[in-house]
Amino acid sequence: MFKNIIEQFVFFPVKGLEKTPELLNLQYNNVYVHQQDNKIHGWYIKNENNNNPNLKNKVILFFHGNAGNISYRLNYIHKFYDMGFNLLFYDYPGFGLSQGNPNEENCVQSGRLFYYFLMNEKKFKHENIIFYGESIGGAISANLGNQLNIKYLILQSTFSDIKEIIQKLAIHNYLGILINNLGFETIEYLKNRNKKNMLKKIMKTMIIHSNQDELIDVKYIKPLEDYCNEFNIVEGTHSNINIDEDLIYKIINFISN
Repeated sequence: MFKNIIEQFVFFPVKGLEKTPELLNLQYNNVYVHQQDNKIHGWYIKNENNNNPNLKNKVILFFHGNAGNISYRLNYIHKFYDMGFNLLFYDYPGFGLSQGNPNEENCVQSGRLFYYFLMNEKKFKHENIIFYGESIGGAISANLGNQLNIKYLILQSTFSDIKEIIQKLAIHNYLGILINNLGFETIEYLKNRNKKNMLKKIMKTMIIHSNQDELIDVKYIKPLEDYCNEFNIVEGTHSNINIDEDLIYKIINFISN
């Protein structure tokens, strides 16, 4: 319980939604799942223009960063839709239209509920559900991906150890030694994923990070390189990397093989 309270200090939620996929002329469905007494909200977007047989039955479950909400991620919705993916973007508890309080456990559990929604309601196969984690969402998606043995895991603009980032941003002046109780241990999740994968090569991990990231320097991601299949350095800001033709090719090839 104490750990969950401390973890709330690393989230900066924005309630309500500024925009919707209608701005991109995309049809979408509001989806709600129930987590205890709270309703958790997401957008499901079926790709109506997908002619790629390798992607037609695949869906990205997107785990966003620690600030804003899904209405701040239309740039990613646009890019992933154009690639040919079906999409489910959801807001953590306390973000957007989702109720509750954010901490790692609550964010992981809400992600699990949307995973089961994709499996049970939309009939996607386990191996066709791709976890994509942005920033702190990298740790959350890797945590849940471990629990579910998810086949494809893509981590973008994330970190190896959140304590290093907090110390860099001087937030530790407020949290002090309490940061030792934080979770979000991305590197530990990937180490465990790597161990699970040693006998049967059934899970794949891709890392994407910008060399211009203004919040998380590349050095904070480098330790993850030993525990992934692909490590890609790109350009762009922390919240808006440059998803160019080369990266699009690499993502599609990563999912297709």
